[in-house]
Amino acid sequence: MKIVVLSDNLTADTRLESEHGLSIYLESASVKYLLDTGASDLFIHNAEVLGIDFAEVDYCLISHGHNDHIGGLQAFLEINKKAKVILSADIPGAEYMSIRRYPHSITGHVDFEKFQDRFIFIKKNTIINHIHIYASIPQKYAVPLGNKNLFIRKSEGEYVSDTFHHELVFLIDDILFTGCAHNGILNILEAIQEPVKISLGGFHLLDSHLDQHYETNDQLLCVSQSLAEKYPYVDFYTGHCTGDRSYVILSDVNNKIHQIHCGECIIK
Repeated sequence: MKIVVLSDNLTADTRLESEHGLSIYLESASVKYLLDTGASDLFIHNAEVLGIDFAEVDYCLISHGHNDHIGGLQAFLEINKKAKVILSADIPGAEYMSIRRYPHSITGHVDFEKFQDRFIFIKKNTIINHIHIYASIPQKYAVPLGNKNLFIRKSEGEYVSDTFHHELVFLIDDILFTGCAHNGILNILEAIQEPVKISLGGFHLLDSHLDQHYETNDQLLCVSQSLAEKYPYVDFYTGHCTGDRSYVILSDVNNKIHQIHCGECIIK
């Protein structure tokens, strides 16, 4: 397996641009996957620099409907003519809003009618060609406090707290893709029935800003220690919605937590 980070908040490669978004390329001996599409077509430009041909991608897996994960999907579908896109059946028509720092739309806009034959909509846990897809995550542990900023439109002019029924988690062989892990990384791992060796995606453990406060240092330490104790053989590659301060605290007590950057290549 080869894993390449195409879009993330950080880059260590001067040839590549970064953005508030996430997109990862995953290649096995016989199948090529695109995991989320970032906030724009930036991931496509970065892929060109890295020599990745999107025309050959077989599956595009979308973790949830927010624009920083689905924003580049339309651009991908224009250049790739064969990949099936797997995403939640709850995404088409949904509208999302964030009040983090200021109120703004985080809806990803995709022409679902134009590309209707490309989509596989998921409503429940299922398996498609060795891709284990989890659509239901029981919440035994606390969910990220940053979720309190996130809403979904219920009716005209009325928004309610987002419960993230539109979030999917994917397992390919022993590689787990969590997107933003809005349902909580510990809840997700608890729900997975198969062995996991690598976890890719953000933890949605945000850094506090002004009067918006999230997990305390003690709460972050508790999450990190729980991951170390319960999943000592899992390497966590996180970024995007894992805050810089949060990452330092998480990784300080768990050396299996790594920070990703655009252009990073992981060989398994």
